[in-house]
Amino acid sequence: MDPFIPLTINDKEILDPYLKSSGKTGSEYSFSTLYMWSGIFHTFHNIIQTENDSLLVIRSRKDENVPYHYLYPLSMRETVPPRTALIVLEKVSENRPFLLGGLSGMEVEMLESEFPETFVIEPVRDSFDYIYDINDLAHLKGKKLQSKRNHLNAFLKTYPHYEFLPVTEADIADCLVMNDEWCRIMGCIYNMGMEEEICAVHRAFRAYKSLQLEGFMIKLDGKIIAYTLGEPYKEDTYLVHVEKAFPEFRGAYQVINQLLVKYVMENYPGVKYINREDDAGDKGLRHAKMSYRPALLLEKYMTKITPPAIP
Repeated sequence: MDPFIPLTINDKEILDPYLKSSGKTGSEYSFSTLYMWSGIFHTFHNIIQTENDSLLVIRSRKDENVPYHYLYPLSMRETVPPRTALIVLEKVSENRPFLLGGLSGMEVEMLESEFPETFVIEPVRDSFDYIYDINDLAHLKGKKLQSKRNHLNAFLKTYPHYEFLPVTEADIADCLVMNDEWCRIMGCIYNMGMEEEICAVHRAFRAYKSLQLEGFMIKLDGKIIAYTLGEPYKEDTYLVHVEKAFPEFRGAYQVINQLLVKYVMENYPGVKYINREDDAGDKGLRHAKMSYRPALLLEKYMTKITPPAIP
């Protein structure tokens, strides 16, 4: 019998203590991210009891023809030693080959130090999170962000009567209508990645209150033309999960981006960075995220492990 349990919204209070104690900064260690995408990646979890601790193990697999993907085991007390982590993962994988992903640079160093020349660990560029200095996004200074300022100012000049409003539960149905219309315009049916994101967005909105997400929208003449979803993440970081705007409204993306950032600055003065997640390998999304000049790309790594792998 498989000891792993499908991830549901009811697991938030169980997983959050592990996720928040881990010190991990990648977006995949947000419960909201895990839950939003769990329908696509078939995410499961299990609490494993070791001799001295209890460890959270998160498993996913998008395609049943590929090995399971595991995140590095998490403890509420301390960083899990690499030997302990691999013993646990080999056991739960039933000694079948598996992928160990979402690895931080520190975890890579730990694995290579404990098991030199044992694993081929490679960066996964499509999974790198884009981290921005909050002041850069708020003020858009400098020549490199001139085009962003131009788009933003064009919107403010053309649509001075816009409204920037928080998303309440009463607004969710209208946000989903807007989201589905955006998807039709952008041709989601021809892009599997966009189709999957739409499923994740619907999942997020259905659990909006339980996930404790913060949403904002721009309205013109009563119609939603842009929205964004995010949440406070780490003490110095705010995580943005979704941002959508109708393309015919020049500058709408730049405006909702800046207004959300200003909201964060006013309400979470300790936040220094905005994490806008990865680009999933989408070239257009990569170009858009790079065009905002990230302060850094949060690197993540992966390795394939074929048990028995522990010397």
